[in-house]
Amino acid sequence: MSRDDSCSSTIAILSFLTGTVIGAGIALLVTPKTGEETREMLVDYGYGIKSKVSELPDNLKERAEKATEHGRDMIERGKDLIHRGTDLVGQGKGYLEEKKETLSAAIEAGKKAMKEEKERLSVELETKEE
Repeated sequence: MSRDDSCSSTIAILSFLTGTVIGAGIALLVTPKTGEETREMLVDYGYGIKSKVSELPDNLKERAEKATEHGRDMIERGKDLIHRGTDLVGQGKGYLEEKKETLSAAIEAGKKAMKEEKERLSVELETKEE
């Protein structure tokens, strides 16, 4: 559950409760009931609001626990990915070092072969000139 979902749910609940209170106020203003009936109606609204508000902390607590658990799971997945990435980087460095050594050896072999060929050609030219 994302933070936006949690905020959206909270806003919806608060909007509902605000609408209930406003509706009750308007009903009091326009109803032709006696004082006793009005008091009874207010008590009923009060109990209704009380039960809805008492459920609110439980819902919020559940959502907070779920969000915390989800966050912990994401942190663990992130740690695993970091470890995998670190291992892959280590493997890549080893591979590059191996290839670097192979390439250096090939370059040295090429230099040696070139030097030997140069010496051979030099001796061959000297023999032809004589």
